[in-house]
Amino acid sequence: MNRSIDIKAILSNNKEPKFVGELSQTQLTQALSWYAQNRDSKDAIKYATEYFKKKLKIQAPDGLKSQPSTFGFVCRIVNLGGVLNESNNTWFNDIIKKLQEETPVVKQATATVVSIQDHIKRKASDCIGELEGQIDELIISEFKANVSPYATMTGMDAKGAHTKFIIDHFKTRRAEYDVALTTDDGDIKEAYSNFTKTQLKKLISYCDQVIVDGMKLAGEAVKTRKPRKRKAKSADQLIAKMNYAKDFAELKLVSIDPKTIIGASSLWVYNTKTRKLGVYQAADAAGLNVKGSTIQNFAESKSVSKKLRKPEVTIPEVLKGGKVALRSVLNDIRAVESALTGRINTDTILLRTVK
Repeated sequence: MNRSIDIKAILSNNKEPKFVGELSQTQLTQALSWYAQNRDSKDAIKYATEYFKKKLKIQAPDGLKSQPSTFGFVCRIVNLGGVLNESNNTWFNDIIKKLQEETPVVKQATATVVSIQDHIKRKASDCIGELEGQIDELIISEFKANVSPYATMTGMDAKGAHTKFIIDHFKTRRAEYDVALTTDDGDIKEAYSNFTKTQLKKLISYCDQVIVDGMKLAGEAVKTRKPRKRKAKSADQLIAKMNYAKDFAELKLVSIDPKTIIGASSLWVYNTKTRKLGVYQAADAAGLNVKGSTIQNFAESKSVSKKLRKPEVTIPEVLKGGKVALRSVLNDIRAVESALTGRINTDTILLRTVK
């Protein structure tokens, strides 16, 4: 009986398995499952780095971090004495060869400023690497491995900005598998000859799952995104474009500073052209507001005006009267009451505000 892996150690989930001799497909799958549950991507990079330094006696290549965790875990298994079967060993050596052929990144003497977009792409690339690693797990385990693209993306804190790149990558990957499944091209068939039609369909299904999960994650990000908080405008900004009459020489009237309207409970106005006296009453405790030349947040049912027969008598009452006296000013005027629209123009004198 092959005892190349301590199965009890794997099942106990607290002790790293030991390896002696060649691993069967089942044993390799069990070992990878243990590492996936008990180690993370940082451990995988560490294991791969150790393999290059101790086994190959060379410096670990710069592209190592872009490899899926599965590769690092296999490095650990080989480091601890495990021997891969012919198929898995071919896969393992192909990755090593590819890493060695990659051109090393030249490090600049000065610090490089990384843009937000570069950060997003880098994060998305890390997620893509882990998801590609799940494809490797599926292939190695003969499609028996339990993988979850959604759990992988959420576990790596992928956001809606990252899923666009992830989805695009796996749409391309899916198209490749679909061509391999349906093509009559001999070269393409030869390139994918190690996969059966059933296996290609399962790979396509996995890509579809990544795409669906990525779209789901992007949708959740939109739903939970907080609405943008608008920056409050200053009183000067609110009244900057307001048109009103600065003064009215005939009655010696001068408009108040329109900034006092902001937050006021009431505003008294006089139209010099129609001789109408009006009052705007705030709709709530927030008080009146201004947008352009329009009064906002006023109670339409309480904001009214009346035409004056003797403005020179009534207006001084408005300017000098207290809050109690102001309540009866319009009621004492015998004239037809009309609703105010909120519009202020160059015929309107801003008489008084009450806080």
